[in-house]
Amino acid sequence: QACLVRSRPQRRYAPAPAIAMKSVAAAALLFASALLAAAGGVAEAAFEACKSQATFDVRMCKSHMCGDCTLAWCMESCQKLQEEHSGCRCEDWPVARVSYSGEGMKGAGKYGDAGDYSK
Repeated sequence: QACLVRSRPQRRYAPAPAIAMKSVAAAALLFASALLAAAGGVAEAAFEACKSQATFDVRMCKSHMCGDCTLAWCMESCQKLQEEHSGCRCEDWPVARVSYSGEGMKGAGKYGDAGDYSK
């Protein structure tokens, strides 16, 4: 005589409404942030030209000296140029960068901070 063992049926629980709503809200937030990132983020402040913007653009924004050169002389010269044109900034700089020496400077941390001369 064979003994049959009956297994208990597994219960399936539906998620609680609060958990389901949180999941939907999280998915909507993720979707909205993805759309915002694809659109380029929050609208940035409008660029305002200074009095000597044309000269500043040629000497600072479009020059090799202040754009690509990483020599100490170039950086010092560009910092001096920024002082001469205080309040001016390049249109393609990030909003957070308000001067040549600000965020995104090419040779930042390369001179005076490391090597034999830093001691």
